[in-house]
Amino acid sequence: MNTTTELGFKIPTPPAFSPEHVERLVKILEADGGWLTASDIGGRAGPGMTERAIRAAASAACPQVISYPGSPGYKLMKFCTPDEIHHCVSAIQSQGTEMIKRANVINCAYHRWARNSSARR
Repeated sequence: MNTTTELGFKIPTPPAFSPEHVERLVKILEADGGWLTASDIGGRAGPGMTERAIRAAASAACPQVISYPGSPGYKLMKFCTPDEIHHCVSAIQSQGTEMIKRANVINCAYHRWARNSSARR
C-alpha cells in the first residue's frame, strides 16, 4: 500500500511490525549476546520476520537494539562495548550529515529548476 502526497509522489508505507516482532527480536538477541545478521535473526524468528520487518522492529526498539550503517548486524546495547557504541553514534551522525547535504543539493536544484520552469510559461 502506498500513500500519495499532494504533489503526486507515492510514499511506500513502512513495513508492518508488531510489539510481538520487537519482543521476538529482543529475545533472539538476548539469547545470543553478540552481533546477528538479519538472515540469522530471520532464520531463528520464523515466518513473518522479513529483513524489512526486522529493520522496523529494531528501529522501534532503539536504543535497546543497536544497528548502524556498516554494522555487522544487530546487537543489544547492554552487550555492546563502549567502542561499539561510539562507532554506532559516529556512523549514524555521519550518515545524517551526508543525507542533509544531499537534501540541500536536491532542494537547491529543484528551486533553480522551478524558477526556470515558471519563467518559461
